[in-house]
Amino acid sequence: MENAVYVGLSQQMALKRHLDIVANNIANMNTTAFKVVRPLFQEYLQEDPFKDDIAFVQDYGVYHDRTEGSFTDTGRPLDLAISGDGYFSIETDKGIRYTRNGNFKFDPEGYVVSAAGDYLVDDRNGRIQVDLTNPNIEISSDGTVNLGLEDTVKLEIVRFDNEQLLKQEGNGYYNANGVQPLPSENARVRQGSLEGSNVTPVLEMTTMIEVMRTYQAAQKLLDAEHEMQMKSIEELPAMN
Repeated sequence: MENAVYVGLSQQMALKRHLDIVANNIANMNTTAFKVVRPLFQEYLQEDPFKDDIAFVQDYGVYHDRTEGSFTDTGRPLDLAISGDGYFSIETDKGIRYTRNGNFKFDPEGYVVSAAGDYLVDDRNGRIQVDLTNPNIEISSDGTVNLGLEDTVKLEIVRFDNEQLLKQEGNGYYNANGVQPLPSENARVRQGSLEGSNVTPVLEMTTMIEVMRTYQAAQKLLDAEHEMQMKSIEELPAMN
């Protein structure tokens, strides 16, 4: 009886984790370049030499759906979107981070920075700065930035062989987490556009309802198991 309760509890813990992830997806349905997260679970077998093995549910990790979101034209020259496999490189206090959120702006010194105030860098790992008296900036599809007077730099757009190894952080950043970034050859920069979230609200709401119903069904099984235990406790003394 105790094993049945433990198995049921492991299922409920997995379902709670699933529900939290779905809720986070829904909360970020309007977040620029947000990617849907899916939970991964696996069976954990507890071996018993005298009985059948007991199968529990184990939280294995998460999977990021890297499908492109839809592109929205904004007309702002510092709104950038990447079409294809690639990430912008950002200099932060914690080191280089990577993002597809191209909502950039100028800081007071003319540097191109992210919404969080971190620096967009070029392919030489340098910060990109313009003269604020002539702030016009043109960026071609290959990432070449025309700063005026024939002065150009090129954005560092990178890709990863296994994007699932990237560690998600705040502000839409990803930590390479030891994974080697590679130059992205097929990525194209779209100036004046932003990539939207790839969250499908209807699908996420449907998933949330399914998870909640499964959780309730698991709770009913646990309640039935508890009633059986209480009934056994009440009847066993009478049999003696």
